[in-house]
Amino acid sequence: MKTIGLLALCFATLIVAGCSQQPAATEPASSAPSAAVDGSVYLMAAEPEGAAGVIQVRQAAQDQDDVVIVGRIGGSENPWIDGRAAFSIVDPSLKSCAEIGSDQCPKPWDYC
Repeated sequence: MKTIGLLALCFATLIVAGCSQQPAATEPASSAPSAAVDGSVYLMAAEPEGAAGVIQVRQAAQDQDDVVIVGRIGGSENPWIDGRAAFSIVDPSLKSCAEIGSDQCPKPWDYC
């Protein structure tokens, strides 16, 4: 009876050890997950004709105008809008705190 209990304990230990979320010592730890999606189909070879920056479009566009906006994803810590294929963009003329080179910037995603 003791042998069955000992075998059950060993088996339970192996199951718990095998389900660990930590990589094995022989596996190299990766700092970022790798993407399996080819995003190149969404990249354009050239900027579309008539494209304007965010600031210019905000000043000139009227209701019902078709616009092509050039910008950079950013402006907040998390520019992605939950539950939608949408995000915030900023005018390309603005520099991020990271580009300015300020190590004191409390919000590196911010633009000035």
